[in-house]
Amino acid sequence: MNTPTSASSARPHSSLRVQRPLSSLSQRPPSSLSSARPPSSASSFRPHSRVSTRPSSRISRPATRQSTRLLPLCQSLVTQVTGLSPDADDENFRTAVDFTSRNLEYSIKAGASIDMTAMDKHFRGYHVLKASINSYDGLADALQESYRKAKQQAKELTDFDERIKLSHLPDHLQLLILLASAPSSATHTFAETYKDARPSKPQEPITWKEILAEEPFEGQHWEGVCGLPAGSTVEKWETRSGGSTPSLSPWDDDDSLDGDGTPPSFEELPPPVTGMPGESNSHHRVPYQQNNLELIERLKANQYWREDWKIDVDVSRPFDIGDPSTLGPAMLRVLGESGTLALVGPEREKYIHERDAVREVLMCLQGRKNLMIYTTSDTFSSVPSPTAPRLLHFTLTAQSSILGAFAQMTTTVCHLRKFVCAIFDSVSTVHEITPSGTMRLLTHNIRSRTIEAFADAVDAQIRIFDRWCAGKEEAICRASAGCGDPLVVSLLSLEKDVQDTFSGTFDVVLDILHRLVGYICQSHSRFDQAVWNMPNMPTRLPSAAVSALLLDLLLQAAEEQWSMGNVSASDSLATVFAKTSEPIWCIIEKWLKDGMPVRNVWDSLDDNQTLDEEFFIEDNELPLMDPDFWADGYGLRSPVVLEDRERKQLAVPAFLGPLVDHVLGAGKAVGLLRMMGIYFFSENETGEKYPFLDWKIFAQLFKSGAASLRDSESLSHLISEELSAYCLSACLRLSRVLTEECELSRHLAAVEGLYLMTRGDLISNFTDVIFAKMDSQQAWNDFHFLNSAFRDVAESTNSDWIDASLIRLSYRGTKAATISNTVKAIDGLLVEYAVPFPLTYIFTPSVLQSYRSLFAFLLQVRRAKCVLERILLRGAVTNVGSKFELKVLYAMRGKLSWFINALFNFLTTNVIHVQVLKFKSVFKEAKSLDEMIKLHNDHLETLLCRCFLDPTTSSLSKATLSILDMCIHFRTFFTTFAGDTTHDISRLSISMRRHRSRRQRRQRKDVIGFSEPLSTDPEGDTDTDTDVDMGTDQIEGEEALEPSFSATLSYAEEDFSTRLEKMSGELDGLVRYVRRGAESLARGTSDSASAFGVLAFTLEDWDS
Repeated sequence: MNTPTSASSARPHSSLRVQRPLSSLSQRPPSSLSSARPPSSASSFRPHSRVSTRPSSRISRPATRQSTRLLPLCQSLVTQVTGLSPDADDENFRTAVDFTSRNLEYSIKAGASIDMTAMDKHFRGYHVLKASINSYDGLADALQESYRKAKQQAKELTDFDERIKLSHLPDHLQLLILLASAPSSATHTFAETYKDARPSKPQEPITWKEILAEEPFEGQHWEGVCGLPAGSTVEKWETRSGGSTPSLSPWDDDDSLDGDGTPPSFEELPPPVTGMPGESNSHHRVPYQQNNLELIERLKANQYWREDWKIDVDVSRPFDIGDPSTLGPAMLRVLGESGTLALVGPEREKYIHERDAVREVLMCLQGRKNLMIYTTSDTFSSVPSPTAPRLLHFTLTAQSSILGAFAQMTTTVCHLRKFVCAIFDSVSTVHEITPSGTMRLLTHNIRSRTIEAFADAVDAQIRIFDRWCAGKEEAICRASAGCGDPLVVSLLSLEKDVQDTFSGTFDVVLDILHRLVGYICQSHSRFDQAVWNMPNMPTRLPSAAVSALLLDLLLQAAEEQWSMGNVSASDSLATVFAKTSEPIWCIIEKWLKDGMPVRNVWDSLDDNQTLDEEFFIEDNELPLMDPDFWADGYGLRSPVVLEDRERKQLAVPAFLGPLVDHVLGAGKAVGLLRMMGIYFFSENETGEKYPFLDWKIFAQLFKSGAASLRDSESLSHLISEELSAYCLSACLRLSRVLTEECELSRHLAAVEGLYLMTRGDLISNFTDVIFAKMDSQQAWNDFHFLNSAFRDVAESTNSDWIDASLIRLSYRGTKAATISNTVKAIDGLLVEYAVPFPLTYIFTPSVLQSYRSLFAFLLQVRRAKCVLERILLRGAVTNVGSKFELKVLYAMRGKLSWFINALFNFLTTNVIHVQVLKFKSVFKEAKSLDEMIKLHNDHLETLLCRCFLDPTTSSLSKATLSILDMCIHFRTFFTTFAGDTTHDISRLSISMRRHRSRRQRRQRKDVIGFSEPLSTDPEGDTDTDTDVDMGTDQIEGEEALEPSFSATLSYAEEDFSTRLEKMSGELDGLVRYVRRGAESLARGTSDSASAFGVLAFTLEDWDS
């Protein structure tokens, strides 16, 4: 059965069809000069495959020579890539082959073909221009040069086996561009040397004329040469070759450069680069000269570090006192090669010039490898190298001594370099945040921005030192080359220059680091601790204390250097100090401008702003509404103990100590104003604008007053002048807001009128109501009764100085029923005043508790006074004995009333009134909330002290309360004795007839005497003197006398005179005790001495 032929087999044959095999894998195609050659059996007579005999596809095109050659390749490609074969899956295999053939065919529509003009534009406009834009000029030039050479050599491809046609050259170039990767560093390196590389000279092609010119001139010795088949010869070569290269190229006539329908020839294309193609690149190469070798030899002669280098001086000369260069070799010969002082072994003796040694030392000081000084790798200590070359005019000892000084300096600088590198590495290292715990609180690693700033400042000083050393070396090199000023170079002059320029600055800095490390580790062996291990050292010191310690050490060192006249070192240390202080200065700036961070109860932990751990102010994590927030919310960090409790280190640097309270108050004031909706930088209602904080960096501020800054006090004064105005303005703004907008004066007057009872109308009426309840044996401590009674009294008196809704009275305790026996039952009465925010910072719970103590004490005095005032006689008594006893009782009541009235007048007039007037006068001048709080607390402490409520006057308080309780017991005693003859003050009082006869006055004087009579008894005088002398000792060390009576005493057990005499004696002792205590306090130096003097003077009338 006949198989239909494919489109490729049915296409018309070209003129060269009989000479070319069907497959590209067959033999080499014959040249155009060869005659009829039978086709290969591998291609012409094998049976056709199913792929070649399948029907033509509706999208197939007539087969071309290219598609015929690509068909076997496409089949192999599909089989290798996809694994398809015509035997397994014929349909998919044909589809894949057809798809591959259509995409690889150049002549079909929408193929990957491109002409040479488009290729030129693409190559120049994209690759060359892109390299130029990216500043790769070498790569751009190399691309242009290689592109030009590729086009130039396109016509010279004469190999018979060459299958690249000129018409397909743009496609090949495009394929190479698409396969190319991005230029790498090796590409740029090769591009830099591409144009300078000397191209290899191409081998001249062999022509037929040269071949035939060789012997023998006849024969078939050229059979098979240049691809000719065996048995074929070249006839009439003389006329065909013309003495040039024959046309052995496989290009056909349709591939000619001048044919129609082909891309333009290379001659018609615009040149990619300027200049002639054959232009030489010799200007990129230095022409060889004979004197280059001499220059190299001269350079090698100066390379003293080479092993084979020898000094240009005869070292075998004898010692000449006029020639210093003979000293070193002569001493070495005298001491012997095996001497113990030798730095160099006898097997190696090398000398160099001193200028070269100076250069080596300069390199060593800069931390570089050198020949003279060796640095160990474990301790980083530098010592003179044992293999160091020697100097001609130095002995071994002298050279070792000089190099030892430089080695010590190198060690110092090297340790500082290691410290700086360690700090910088720790900054770049990410540290994991561990949860807070006991171990984290006890020990932690140093993470301080102050130490980082210190390391940066030290690094700046080291870089200055390195630049100085490099400048010295540059000057030596210039002088040696003859292009600089002449110099006299020596190691001694270099050492002096280093000392004069840097003056031991690095030694002082390293000593500060050793001291700081010792304090951090709490170790006395400070020099055993490597300073570069500081970031990893565990410590218990807080970061604020470490920062303050470092700043104090720097400032102290700068002051010491200045006092010793070392100005250069002092200036360098001051510069380091200024840069080190910058982090603390920035924290202060943020604190003053933004104010304190405020923590609200409803805020989460992520929303809360925290202070830096290096700041000397700490956050105690109290909410804003806490009454103790202003006093305890933010405060100074506590000092830490250093070196086994021998020294305390504050968290505040010494130069900031005088200003720290102002900084703390100003930051709190700005933060509180911000929370109240008032921004300090805005203008107030009066148009007054507060000063704006023109913040300067600390180095600039320090530099502005550097001429006068020689101690911490001068620096503190400079900083105070810079910040005091701003701090004062912020505090004044807050105090004005509290006074004007928060009505501080009104609330203060209300507190004084309520607790100190300065408004007698309201408080007197209220106390009368309470005392009436007490006398009627009713529940006077009822919550509703107390509050309703106070509101009713306030409404009835039309008191506008106090808001009754802010007052709440209550009673805490179970002693209210004992009010008939002791006034101490009043201690459980609580009077609360609701102070609005932010006045709660002034009237804290402790302050209000002190006010309640004053209120209770004054109420107890009023209670005793009221009890005595209600003891009156109703009418005449017929019994003469009863009349006499009533007179005695009335006299006792008079003595008690005299003391109570004297005490009450002293408290209300000489204590409360005087102190309140004084407090108001100074309170108006307060400039900050802190000052207001301090003045108010001092005012309250003064009142407590003068009212016997201070711990120093507790004994007087007990004695006074005993007298007050005696008033309560006296009323009970009087009621028990007189019965219905007593009368309450609330009832109608009937006065007794006041006329007394002379006989009655005599009887009165003979019956009773309440004071100690003037006795001539020596024992009585001795007892009285003893009591008076013991008064001072008892007021300080002993407790007050306890009353000899009790609440359950039955007055029926004793007769009238005994009981009354006992009560009178106890009253005399208590009053005298109070008088002696007041006299003792009046002799003191406190502000209350004058007030107690008034009391002592008043009580002197007791014995008159």
